[in-house]
Amino acid sequence: MKSPFLTMIAEQMYLKRYAKSTIKAYLYWIASFIRFNSMRHPTTMGDNEVELFLNHLVNQQNVAPNT
Repeated sequence: MKSPFLTMIAEQMYLKRYAKSTIKAYLYWIASFIRFNSMRHPTTMGDNEVELFLNHLVNQQNVAPNT
């Protein structure tokens, strides 16, 4: 994994004994969120960016709102 941030998250999830498939899914969505926000670090973003990303998923990517 290239990103130190995503590596740190994966390591923490392994320590908490998350399933490998869950870790893979979480990392996918976190990376998608970061790419959507022009590669900005998540600590520099707030509620507005999260809301924009979720709206994008529902309106443009046809992801079910409950997902």
